[in-house]
Amino acid sequence: MKTPIMLTLLMILAACAPWINAKGSYESPSRNFSIYIPEGWMRLDTDTYLLVSKEGPFLQYVLVQDRHLDKPFRHTKKKMKTGMLPQEAAEVVIDEITADQSVLDFEILENVPATIDGQDGFRILFTYTNRDGLKLKTLYYGVLSGGRYFGIRYTAAKRHYFSKDIEAFGRILNSFRIFNAEPA
Repeated sequence: MKTPIMLTLLMILAACAPWINAKGSYESPSRNFSIYIPEGWMRLDTDTYLLVSKEGPFLQYVLVQDRHLDKPFRHTKKKMKTGMLPQEAAEVVIDEITADQSVLDFEILENVPATIDGQDGFRILFTYTNRDGLKLKTLYYGVLSGGRYFGIRYTAAKRHYFSKDIEAFGRILNSFRIFNAEPA
């Protein structure tokens, strides 16, 4: 999972990278997931994440990541483990976010169980301010499957873009499928 500051740096680099118009099904065999990208959205695919945006990652984006459970996080010493309950995994993610120095005024609005691709997971809704003073809102879903952790999140400027594109995120989330996840 990339932190907001690392994500910002990646987005700056991404601004120079080619974005691909991406309407339709997208499958990542190397990362064991697929999604459907709505018309008018673009994607940037890297070795570690898939970034999807309609009007640019500084206004709104969907970030899809997967990671092996044994991969350490950047800001927390807490770890994901096989057999961990979804709410325990949510606490690891929350600890990772709150330990990130670039996340200011972090506020959890909701932390509840959720179903992702038919599996038990979690949903966290939160707000924060970035170092430029922009107030952002994030809807973050996570699920453990086999020996991997999958996170799919929607982040947008709180004031206008979050509500504008939340329905499109819902369609992306509902299309999210995990396949070929190795056994735990």
